[in-house]
Amino acid sequence: MPQTLHRALLAFLCTSVFPVTISAQMVEAGVARDATRGVPYECLHVALLDSAGKAIAHTVTDSAGRFLLEAPRPGRYRVEFNVFLWEPLAGPLDTLGEGDFKQRAYPLAFRNMLAPDSTPLPQRGNGESDAQEYRRRYQVLQAYAREQESDSGWRSRVAIPRPIGLHYPDWLWRSRVEGSVLGQFIVDSTGKTRPGSWHAIAVTHPAFEDAVVRSIPEWRWKPARNHGAPVCELTFDFIQFNRDGGVAQIWLATRL
Repeated sequence: MPQTLHRALLAFLCTSVFPVTISAQMVEAGVARDATRGVPYECLHVALLDSAGKAIAHTVTDSAGRFLLEAPRPGRYRVEFNVFLWEPLAGPLDTLGEGDFKQRAYPLAFRNMLAPDSTPLPQRGNGESDAQEYRRRYQVLQAYAREQESDSGWRSRVAIPRPIGLHYPDWLWRSRVEGSVLGQFIVDSTGKTRPGSWHAIAVTHPAFEDAVVRSIPEWRWKPARNHGAPVCELTFDFIQFNRDGGVAQIWLATRL
């Protein structure tokens, strides 16, 4: 096939999948899906990294999991998928020249929560120093994330401290049952949790999940921003229910 015809056909196919105007013609694009469930990841934060690993452009996936990022100049690039507090997942390194359009399907499995992880907090007493270390690591990662965002143009969503009506289920409290909930949901561009976006990833008891789901309408956020513009963001948060010296402790690991 003549090269000019090949490029024209490629341009037609790309615009039919990604209905945007491509100006620089150096593009990383694709579709991000949950590797286990096969469903698209909507509002997932995607960054374009240069050869030094610096994020130079950002976007979020659409309802079909699609994304498109333009490179500013020829060079070597890769895409990186980010969920706050989770180990990022990166695609292969590509060399982009004028007119290059790299497009892939990305089955993604976010498995490693950086801090805190999904293990229960140690009990007070002998494990008090461990619990303090656990939360110290969480605070360090919060500070690290803020530093990384300072010059990238991207800001992840931030929780607005307020009462959210999250209660320890009475009968689990009386039965001395502790547990946790790990779930994913979308914070929309207005700072609210998108209705119907909740999906449980790991739950130790259904009653704990029920308590979390009932409180979701009360959650409020400063939405994520991409170069100042509010955008939706897919997030995973971890909620822990503990009995501490006869007092109910509910700890929400989220972006503060």
